[in-house]
Amino acid sequence: MNYPIDQWIELKSFETYREWKTPRGFLCGTYASSVLLAYWQDQLDEGCIPKGLRKKGSDQNEELIHALQPLLQPIDFPTVPLQISLGLNHFFRRYRIPYRARGTAAGSWQRVTKRIMAGEPVMIGLLQLLGSSYKNHWVVVHGFMETSDGQKFYKIHDNWGKSAAVIPATWGNGTISLVSQRK
Repeated sequence: MNYPIDQWIELKSFETYREWKTPRGFLCGTYASSVLLAYWQDQLDEGCIPKGLRKKGSDQNEELIHALQPLLQPIDFPTVPLQISLGLNHFFRRYRIPYRARGTAAGSWQRVTKRIMAGEPVMIGLLQLLGSSYKNHWVVVHGFMETSDGQKFYKIHDNWGKSAAVIPATWGNGTISLVSQRK
């Protein structure tokens, strides 16, 4: 894939979701999913979230969280890509929304660069085992950069209040992206 080196490739700002923080006692997979869906609704397709769960452009996500949590995290165990993608697909089927979530179990760079270049954010899992200072965590990537010396970075919304944190891409393992099924 061709993209400029030493330059950020980014989507529109994620400042709208800056205050969308994972409350203590809740898990990050549901909150990162709500940010992913809200961005899609605000920037790409208003119909990806049912009207009663969130209004386009709103800074509120409580109703969306309450609809997602029982599907993505029915019991408070940490989530893996398969669980998030299955839960989101259940959400889409329940509300008859013509979308599906695609998950990958390992790596992230290829999926992230492809989706960002297409104008779409991507959720990624971060692993403590790979060096993540966030430990095991879900975030939404909205930018990437590769330097001339081969280092790779992501710009993320981390659902702990940072809407433009920069992390090494090596921390990422597993992705969730959305695909429209509209004809």
